[in-house]
Amino acid sequence: MNRTPPIAGAALLALLFTPWPAPLLAQTWQSAAVCGGCHSEIHRTWRGSQHANAFTDPAFRLPYDRLRRENPRKTFTCEQCHNPMRYLLAPDDPRAVSFSLEGVTCDFCHSVSAVDAVGPFPRYRTRPGVKFGPHPGSHGSGPHVTQFSRLHITSEFCAGCHEFRNEHGVPILSTVSEWEKSFYRGTGVHCQFCHLPELFDARFIDGKKKKGPIDHAMVGGHSRERLARAIPMRARLDLAGKEARVVVSVKNELVGHATPTGIPTHRLRLAATLFDAAGNAIDRREEMFERVLGDGTGKALTRPEEIFVSAREELKDTRLKPKETREVRFSFPAGKEAPATASVALTYEIPTPDIAPALRYIEIPVAVQVVPAESGPVRGKAVVLAAAAILAFLAWLLIRKAGTKRG
Repeated sequence: MNRTPPIAGAALLALLFTPWPAPLLAQTWQSAAVCGGCHSEIHRTWRGSQHANAFTDPAFRLPYDRLRRENPRKTFTCEQCHNPMRYLLAPDDPRAVSFSLEGVTCDFCHSVSAVDAVGPFPRYRTRPGVKFGPHPGSHGSGPHVTQFSRLHITSEFCAGCHEFRNEHGVPILSTVSEWEKSFYRGTGVHCQFCHLPELFDARFIDGKKKKGPIDHAMVGGHSRERLARAIPMRARLDLAGKEARVVVSVKNELVGHATPTGIPTHRLRLAATLFDAAGNAIDRREEMFERVLGDGTGKALTRPEEIFVSAREELKDTRLKPKETREVRFSFPAGKEAPATASVALTYEIPTPDIAPALRYIEIPVAVQVVPAESGPVRGKAVVLAAAAILAFLAWLLIRKAGTKRG
């Protein structure tokens, strides 16, 4: 019976339990759990993000699985962004399954060295062993090498996944090109300024945030607080003769792209409901802010996989552009009961036909206002009085200026 010499055995145990040198460890792809060992707060916020759940979210998996059954080759493009590590690992790498549960994981984003936003997939070039990001680089002072990357603080970085045309040339995802046409591009405000505000101390985006560990939840249209802050709304109810009018002003104030953006299934619903003095609903009107794509025959597409694969035309685009103010007027004919108030609600809607067919939409309230009725003559009198006051003030200024010159 052969025995391992005591010295050799001790050496073997020491080799097994000795931590790998930092350069060797850094050259292998790491799970997000490894990153969380040092970056616990960043890992916590990322874990609940849409990036982390990009490949496991039922809203993605159900359409993806349908498409995979019908045409498996079409799903390769989906995985380039929803399960990107699959294309960085060797085909037989056993870690592929565990990485798929991490969606857009830490090591993917922070290993990207270049992006080709308009080219074929894969659009990203990576350099394992170096962690790219917004902070100054370091060499050998930690478990991995870091390097400053200007790419990581520009919208170009996001364009690799948030900009996509299908094989028919129809833009399905156009978030970055919407930003490129906006006011924000010329002022140097990139995606990260709003979606990673701590990086820039952008407190006007979220006044509660301060510099510190960067919140990797990267919230946007799924955040009620963020939507309410970004899209202010004003409304009034006018009564004039035999008609009631609800006039609503909505502004896309703090969003650097069209709202809603991304996949053309999300939408904003603006609804106005009239009530009588007893609180009974009298009538209701609605307006949708949305983008609708069709199959080339005028038929609207609603399933996500059909939109990506089969869209050949744009049927409608009534979304709010960056900095756009939209005034919507709802007219109601006079009825037996005079309206006393109007309730105006702006809601962000996410369809859920696959997840909860009976629910139909997840509704995120953006703004709700209840406004009292204002009669036409009273409102007109108020406007005249205000104008008269302004004119009187201007006349007083002119008289005062003339008296000063004479003096």
